[in-house]
Amino acid sequence: MIEVKKGTLCVILCPMLEDELLYSLSNDPDPKRIYMTDVGPASTIKPKLQEKGLEYTLISESEFLNWTFDHDPDAYNIVIYSNDLGLHAEPKVLKAKLEEETEFMGNKADVIAFYYGLCGNALWDLKKWAESKVNAPVFVFTDCEGCVCDDCVGVAVGGSKRYLDLLRAHTGQLLITPAVASNWVPFISASEMMRGIGHNSMEEMRMIFELCGYKYGVMLESPLADPVRFKAEAQDVCDKMGLELLDGGPGWADLGPAKKIYREAKAALPDA
Repeated sequence: MIEVKKGTLCVILCPMLEDELLYSLSNDPDPKRIYMTDVGPASTIKPKLQEKGLEYTLISESEFLNWTFDHDPDAYNIVIYSNDLGLHAEPKVLKAKLEEETEFMGNKADVIAFYYGLCGNALWDLKKWAESKVNAPVFVFTDCEGCVCDDCVGVAVGGSKRYLDLLRAHTGQLLITPAVASNWVPFISASEMMRGIGHNSMEEMRMIFELCGYKYGVMLESPLADPVRFKAEAQDVCDKMGLELLDGGPGWADLGPAKKIYREAKAALPDA
């Protein structure tokens, strides 16, 4: 059982990993105050918070940056700041942005949790990098052995080893998680195979898929998704990209990394 905590956990969030955060918030029975920064990339998580019945206070970006919102240091506070998914298009830019946010939040929050994977920054461990930069402990998605998860698909299947198994089983196929299905246009636009193309129209994206030899999209079932909505969204991706939709079958989903990052980040806060 998790002990009741106090202080402020700041979550720097990629829209691709909203469902993992919502899962943990929904399953945490302890009293908490959720603050959502009102920025453009937060448009997708706000209705999900309402759907889950999670009450939250909307704060402006200025209040977040100046840390002037009204919060109780003796309560358990969760402050969420969503980044633009488009940052993935340039790994160096994303890396610099997250490092900047680490240094900024390290002087304000008690604990920082980055809902990100490596995202193209191979061998980059943000948690280790932060140890010499800020006093606040930093947490990222890791598997059961402590290895940083590659990306949002790696998080969804439990880490790098299972991700490699998945890639071997579905080589040259588009892996579709619930997050990919609901964010597929910005996700594909920011992907490595689209890098350097500039503005990606639907026709350009479909052409790149054809040139790369993609014929199938594989739907990876997840307990985080509404199955009916997920299948409809996955089918829409495939229809627009000229792919045949396949069912990846059960057994791939693993909530271990999602449970682990929230549990460890919350445990690092002071006891109430």
